[in-house]
Amino acid sequence: MTRLIERWFPCTEVTKKSRKGWGSGYAEKQLFPWFAARPLVQAKAAVICSLLPWPDDPLEQERLQNLVVGAMEDYDAAHSEIVAELNKHYPDGASILDPFAGRAIIPHEAARLGIKAWGIEYSPVATLAGTLLADYPMRDWSQEPQLPFDDYQTNDLDWATTPRLLYDVKYILDLIGKRYESEMDEFYPKVNGKRPWAYLWAITLPCVECGHRFPLTGSYGLRKPNSKKRDPGQSYYIVGDRTSGQFKVNIHTGVPTLQPTVIKKRGEKGRMAVCIFCDYVHLHNQYTNLMSDGRAEDVLLVVSDIDTQFGKIYRNPIFVEIEAVRDVASVLKLEESFSS
Repeated sequence: MTRLIERWFPCTEVTKKSRKGWGSGYAEKQLFPWFAARPLVQAKAAVICSLLPWPDDPLEQERLQNLVVGAMEDYDAAHSEIVAELNKHYPDGASILDPFAGRAIIPHEAARLGIKAWGIEYSPVATLAGTLLADYPMRDWSQEPQLPFDDYQTNDLDWATTPRLLYDVKYILDLIGKRYESEMDEFYPKVNGKRPWAYLWAITLPCVECGHRFPLTGSYGLRKPNSKKRDPGQSYYIVGDRTSGQFKVNIHTGVPTLQPTVIKKRGEKGRMAVCIFCDYVHLHNQYTNLMSDGRAEDVLLVVSDIDTQFGKIYRNPIFVEIEAVRDVASVLKLEESFSS
């Protein structure tokens, strides 16, 4: 029997749908990245066209081509029609074998159409990916024992209406999230009832000229101006007091007004670091050697919150956040080395 894929394949539709949306397989890539990431739409088309016959009748050829093209429109497009067509040609059930299965995307798409599928793969990493993407989701988990946790609920609406695997995975992820938040609570204090969106850190190095520690930052920009939102943007700059050896971060509206501490000069190899206390210019090899010698230390510069008008807004750390950083440093000193 001549198959559809031997005479025709929906290349145009596969190319279009593989760029973004359902057909790109982006969700599967997020779950398990792989160097040969097959687009979902390509796998779906390959399965259908490998099983459907190429009829002699030109009208029948056109009908099947239109059916396949319609199936490329969405994840479940023409699902029942494709299944019915396959059942017509395979009354005892269709089956496929993918001898180079990778993450098993082709067996995954075949299983969604009710086709018995096998995949062979030499790589143990790809085999694990295929198990997670194409094997476990297709199993019936409804008869599995309940998870052994005191607050595991079996009498709520979600438990009754959500597929068991999805419900249990969400439960475990939520449980880990709650435990993590509880353990890390003291190191990420809430401000006005909310945790910050992000913290902006920098590496500090001792200046080889004056000895004071200064931060390395390649940009003073924080949020770009946006005229549509009437947002002037935000930036910052750092000033140092040579007498005390302390520096201060000043946050302001608008674009950056000063040069950052890490700059690039024409004709020089690599970037240079400028001390904010004495303006001494450290060549690239100077400050990278300081880093290699273990002289770098981290410092918290700016805190970011979420604002309903502008999105991300930036501010200076407050006392409790600075204290939390010190607490982290104290706790980390007591932790065993990762390599031990």
